[in-house]
Amino acid sequence: MAHLPTRSFQAYQVFAANTNVGKTIFSAGLVRAAAALSVGADKKRSKAFYLKPVQTGYPVDCDARHVKKYAPLVETSRLYAYPDPVSPHIATTEPPPDSEVLLATTTALLNFKQSLSPQEKGWALLETAGGVNSPIMSGELQSRFYRPLRLPTVLVGDSHLGGISTTLTSYESLHQYGYDIPALLLFDNKSMNHQFLDRYLAKAENRPTVHVLPSPPEKLADPAADAEQLHEYYKKTESYFKDVVQELDKVHQQRMDRLDELADKARTSIWWPFTQHHTVKDVTVIDSAYGDLMTTYVEPKDKLTSTSNGTKKDGSWKEMFDGCASWWTQGLGHGSPELTQSAAYAAGRYGHVMFPECSHEPAVKLSETLLGTVGQGWASRVFFSDNGSTAIEVALKMALKASQDRYLNLGAATGRVEVIGVDGGYHGDTIGAMNACSPNVYNAQVTWYKSHGHWFSPPTVLFKDSQFQITVPAEMTSTKEPLKLTVDNLSSVFTAPSSTDPRLEIYRSHIRSTLDHLTKVEKRSFGALLMEPVLMGAGGMVWVDPAFQRCLVEEVRGYNFGEEQTPKKSLALIPTQNTWKGLPVVFDEVFSGCWRLGRKSAADMLQVNPDIAAYAKLLTGGLVTLATTLTSDSIFNNFLSETKTDALLHGHSYTAHPIGCAVANTSLQTYQRMEAHGDADQARRDWGALGHENLGVWSLWDHQVVDRISRLDVVQGVVPLGSVLAIQMREADGPSGYASQLSQTVQRLMREKESDAEVAIFGRPLGNVVYMIASQVSTREQLAKVENILLRTLEGSL
Repeated sequence: MAHLPTRSFQAYQVFAANTNVGKTIFSAGLVRAAAALSVGADKKRSKAFYLKPVQTGYPVDCDARHVKKYAPLVETSRLYAYPDPVSPHIATTEPPPDSEVLLATTTALLNFKQSLSPQEKGWALLETAGGVNSPIMSGELQSRFYRPLRLPTVLVGDSHLGGISTTLTSYESLHQYGYDIPALLLFDNKSMNHQFLDRYLAKAENRPTVHVLPSPPEKLADPAADAEQLHEYYKKTESYFKDVVQELDKVHQQRMDRLDELADKARTSIWWPFTQHHTVKDVTVIDSAYGDLMTTYVEPKDKLTSTSNGTKKDGSWKEMFDGCASWWTQGLGHGSPELTQSAAYAAGRYGHVMFPECSHEPAVKLSETLLGTVGQGWASRVFFSDNGSTAIEVALKMALKASQDRYLNLGAATGRVEVIGVDGGYHGDTIGAMNACSPNVYNAQVTWYKSHGHWFSPPTVLFKDSQFQITVPAEMTSTKEPLKLTVDNLSSVFTAPSSTDPRLEIYRSHIRSTLDHLTKVEKRSFGALLMEPVLMGAGGMVWVDPAFQRCLVEEVRGYNFGEEQTPKKSLALIPTQNTWKGLPVVFDEVFSGCWRLGRKSAADMLQVNPDIAAYAKLLTGGLVTLATTLTSDSIFNNFLSETKTDALLHGHSYTAHPIGCAVANTSLQTYQRMEAHGDADQARRDWGALGHENLGVWSLWDHQVVDRISRLDVVQGVVPLGSVLAIQMREADGPSGYASQLSQTVQRLMREKESDAEVAIFGRPLGNVVYMIASQVSTREQLAKVENILLRTLEGSL
């Protein structure tokens, strides 16, 4: 929190377009002016602080010493110093961890911020080393290393011949990574670079103000004489630097004003999804996000009043762990530089282009990547759409057409063709996808909703009291009582049951008898088996017994759903190796796919290949919307003919948009690389899984913590799979399910912090389930902090 601004505290970082462009001269002038200036309407005395995190060439070169010499009122600090006058990445053979350097930087800012009295304003300046993309000791680029702070940036341009190019390159790099750049500083010389840059940047979004200052004198051989002329230079230019500081203060106050009004603006102009507006109390204003954290702002409660000296009151800042992964989308963290670069390249190369009967490299490459990962061994075609719900609609159109073409008089008895599914599954908010779900709270208010299917009540798995417990629903058992079994460990949940395990016979018998009743007694027709494999997300993070889902697929594929007819088309079809049987099996992997649960797909965990599958959310790592529906040529062939009306007539204006395809390629390649490098091997070992060469089943969440949670009376059970940690709460009284108050209480408490050292946790309640979803790049250190807060909340008074 040290770097976050208030009305009385502002911090900046100075980046330069190159080395030797006057970065330290500008820095000294700015903090010197800030220390001498009472800024703002309240005329508080300003206290200035200069911080140089990394210094090379020390002690011959010492920028903090220079600043202290010519701005004696300024507090200065230097953190890491190395004697060789070289780039930081080669200045040491033992670079400190980036996390250590960042912590030291924020601690220095915090100490200064806490030293301010109520009568003082704070003005801090962090001077970077070298150019914008110069590396620090670890080799990480400065532009990326300092991004978690996202301090407003004063960019020092290159005033020399050729400096326009380096300045614009630096500006665009910083802008691309999400920095605000309120000021661009240049020296006035014969190159006149400032004139061109001012004109060019006039049309830029959030354009910086270009400030031109007199050039410093040439360095003299006599140190005393040189020092004297620099003293004189700083005196003569003080008014110039004061103008810059005052302009920065103006922009700063405008930023704070805008933050104060964003919540009210949202309340009066936005219709939020899944939100009862009548009950909204606090609006979370998200100022920025990076990695797993969101920087949020809460408006002052009485912002219309002022403090005793007439200044506006401050709101409050929170750094919040994105516990819901921004509705399950975050795979590689917010603001990922790699994803940002992929998006920028595709935007610059293509923008958006037409797709039907067209081809472009990002779409073809993504298709190849998908077919070689989540579709490996079964899929041969990729259809693009824009979100998970429409990807499922596409899948249904594929499956139902295939069944219609195979079975004679399909749907004749009842006038409709239905789907078979699992109760509690949810496939999206569009009408077609809703109709393929059992009645639930999401479709209850939709007038057009009509149930088109039969849904099996699923056997479920929960980790409770240190055991993995499987519950077979009463409707499946001969005693009509639920059957409870336990298995040894997480991997055993996914192991095929032994011959003495009663589940297989129970499941197969129930599925067969149900199918017989549906088709022979009720005369109903079915065109697809549709389900979320392993984990049903929106329905309440329900972990379905993998053995049941395997049985369901096997029984459906072996069942006779009607009289087959002779294919009508005489067109030569594409040869296929994987011809679908029974009904097309559709897996909704919008939530579970793309390494969410620790493996490339939930189908891979089940060791069952679908005929059609939908992927979205983690597909693009959390940056842009894109969805795909994968299938085999045996499904694709049903749409081949000489007539266009036989084609799959579905599409979107932004189908296979190059930006999304490029970002998805980068995301999938990153997931693959992380798996191959064994990034999660520590978590695998913690859960007793095999190393990454053998995959296995595991959780990113600490085994001991999960075990401790499972033994709490208030907890019904826990689901620890991959990046997902779902906790089913036990309601003592009051409403349960989607109307649960207990889970909302837990989420509210976790949004509060007990100290500045903590992060708050931003989560969304899901009925009586409290869930946390990590990204694939979440660190053990970060997750441990979240686990501590979660434990404290659950073990406290609820």
